[in-house]
Amino acid sequence: MIPKKTIDQIFESCVIEEVVGSYLPDLKKKGTNYWACCPFHNEKTPSFSVSPTKGIYKCFGCGKGGNAVNFVMEIGGLSYPEALKELASKYNIEIEERELTPDQIDRENKRDGVYLISSFANSFFQDQLWNTEEGKLIAQSYFKQRGFSEDIIKKFQLGYSPKQKDALTKQALKKSYQKEFLEESGLSFINEKSSADRFRERVIFPIHNYSGKVLGFGGRALDPKNKAKYLNSPENPIYHKSKVLYGLYFAKSEIGKKNNCFIVEGYTDVVSMHQAGIENVVSASGTALSTDQINLIGRLTKNITLLFDGDEAGLRASFKSIDLILKEGMNVKIVMFPDGEDPDSYSKKLSQEEYLNYLSHNEKDFIQYKTELLNKNSQNNPAKRVEDIKDIARSISIIPDRLLRSEYCKISSSLLDISEEDLLREVSIFLQGMKKQFTKSNFTNNQNKLEEQIKTSTIKISLLEECEKEILRLLFNYGNEILEFEEEKIKVSEYIFDELHQDSITFSNVFYQNIYKEYFQLDSEEKGLKINHFLQHENSEIQQLAISFVSKKHEISRKWEDLHQIFTGDETKNLELTIEKSILSLKQAFIKSEIEKINDLIRTEEDPSIQLITKLTKLNKGLVIINKLLGRNFN
Repeated sequence: MIPKKTIDQIFESCVIEEVVGSYLPDLKKKGTNYWACCPFHNEKTPSFSVSPTKGIYKCFGCGKGGNAVNFVMEIGGLSYPEALKELASKYNIEIEERELTPDQIDRENKRDGVYLISSFANSFFQDQLWNTEEGKLIAQSYFKQRGFSEDIIKKFQLGYSPKQKDALTKQALKKSYQKEFLEESGLSFINEKSSADRFRERVIFPIHNYSGKVLGFGGRALDPKNKAKYLNSPENPIYHKSKVLYGLYFAKSEIGKKNNCFIVEGYTDVVSMHQAGIENVVSASGTALSTDQINLIGRLTKNITLLFDGDEAGLRASFKSIDLILKEGMNVKIVMFPDGEDPDSYSKKLSQEEYLNYLSHNEKDFIQYKTELLNKNSQNNPAKRVEDIKDIARSISIIPDRLLRSEYCKISSSLLDISEEDLLREVSIFLQGMKKQFTKSNFTNNQNKLEEQIKTSTIKISLLEECEKEILRLLFNYGNEILEFEEEKIKVSEYIFDELHQDSITFSNVFYQNIYKEYFQLDSEEKGLKINHFLQHENSEIQQLAISFVSKKHEISRKWEDLHQIFTGDETKNLELTIEKSILSLKQAFIKSEIEKINDLIRTEEDPSIQLITKLTKLNKGLVIINKLLGRNFN
């Protein structure tokens, strides 16, 4: 039995365009969706669509559709557990196949129970809003004062928890829901003598996960005497506030279409902007923006625009969020509203067109934003100015991409009226400080954490693995072809084996390495390798990979050409050029990977060994040679 928690992790980790794309090499992006010829029926014009934002596939020819697991089951002829295992392997998710212990069964039951009671509570709150006199008089009046239409209230499933101390609790127990789950979800406080609802006399904002299930609630007090204006569900088996974004379920489609995500502070900001026609907006649910929340957005876009109030708290929040977004390698812009205004209030004063114009004309790059703000605060104060310059340098140092850091230094030096060299030096100091944090004493812990991140990573396949896969594709398609280099003739497979063996190159991807070894073994035993061996392989993953390699005439992708600036046209017209380019590209990616590994080691050692420095020097020289060969032969 596969634990439900693991199944949920598999569903959350699956990126459907990657899953389908691994089987359909002709999958191409057009607009917000991906398209290909359907693998389930014969067709010449693509009618098979994959929607990243919805996480589904649909063929408009034969009608087949579903999620990533359904696709793997259908295309591989697998059972549900087999499909789950294949996807778990793809995303490095460990499946512990063993009988669940009583504690594990208890945890699974709690998760299911909390999901059920949350769904019931959501229906209860909506019923109280629309079908009771108290809800109509108090809660509907409040929403109307906020300018919310009936349609938008229903869209976000807003509700009301009545004044009665234990209205929800009593109704749930009457419907045979267990009090254990009412307590576990945080909806109720129950003891031997009495019970009470957490959200009584509040308007309710249900919080949905990526797929639309209700995880928890936010409640806004209507009684001015109430000390807590806003109240959220506590952490429970299904709700972890740092991993959820309010409104993402309703916004994900538009975020993908607009290639940008607005982040606001409150629930009402999200609802108001949707009503104003701006739907690519989410909120951090009243918490500080977290890495997990940023990565949720990263599935849909790399562009984030922060919308903050112009008060001091908004400024502090913006600075912290900027650095966190930059650290995750994403692009960030900021829009500040006039004093006394926020996204909710300002959306009601302007038409949709005026509001969109305000956002587009007032958005600033984070450097411009921080520079203007800090310059304003440090006028005629040299010490404060130096402090602010260091703060900007620190933000730039957080950016993972070296070239992007360099570009921001150029821009900032002009805005700050200091030399680019001085700013680069400050950035370098911060980078060195970050390196020293990785001391020998905590290296092991950091390494373990890194390995765990790699295991659960949903980052797309690396360039090195792409090159390894390309070598396999060439072997599968042309391994028995003869290459002619001046007066020398050699079989494609022999040429590739010799070139890789000569430089001691092994594949980083274990799956590809195993296929490569199997190919090499079979090729050495036979005069001509039979591709049917792989097309009928007992390992369905190898079989599907082989089918994907030979099922369609290969075209050099635009991504490949953009990456290497190599334009070869039809690969079969000059197979020697294609093979040589692919081998050099693999060597280039391999050397870069080795250099990165050594640089990581050097960053963690206070006194790097001579052997490490020597090896790094040799690798850099080798990279120069490979770059020259690629440039000379293929530009």
